Amino acid sequence: FGSPREIYDRPATMFVADFIGSPPMNFLGFGGGLSKGAREIVVQGAKVAVPEVREDIASTDMALGIRPEHIRFDDGSKLRGAIYGTEYLGTTQIVAVETSGGIIKARVPAEIRLNAGDHVGLALSSARLSLFEKGSGRAVRTAIHDGASQGKAHHG
Repeated sequence: FGSPREIYDRPATMFVADFIGSPPMNFLGFGGGLSKGAREIVVQGAKVAVPEVREDIASTDMALGIRPEHIRFDDGSKLRGAIYGTEYLGTTQIVAVETSGGIIKARVPAEIRLNAGDHVGLALSSARLSLFEKGSGRAVRTAIHDGASQGKAHHG
């Protein structure tokens, strides 16, 4: 399947993405198809930049996969939510944010002060996002898979 690091960075399925990592990958649903070469999607009415799509996907239920450490708070972002709760972990904190598509968890520095009910914008690390077909759970091929070992020995 690849090294734990590769599985974490480029999960092949939603099941694997949900299984590895604590807290696990967040999924935000979106609808529509994808065209090869696409570099953005629309999630909850917000345009989100994603790694370049490497295949055409017919219109279907999709999911955007986001690791908690690939989210930061940015008032300028159109992707919005309300703070639901926080869990302090020393230098970092896990912040649960309620969005129109469900709760997602962000890992942010502990010194950021947040209160339940605060509205925040969510900025995502575009180059690190995953896309999945919800029905099959299969990862969509994107630029994050370029040069991935795909089971062959990795020469660094």
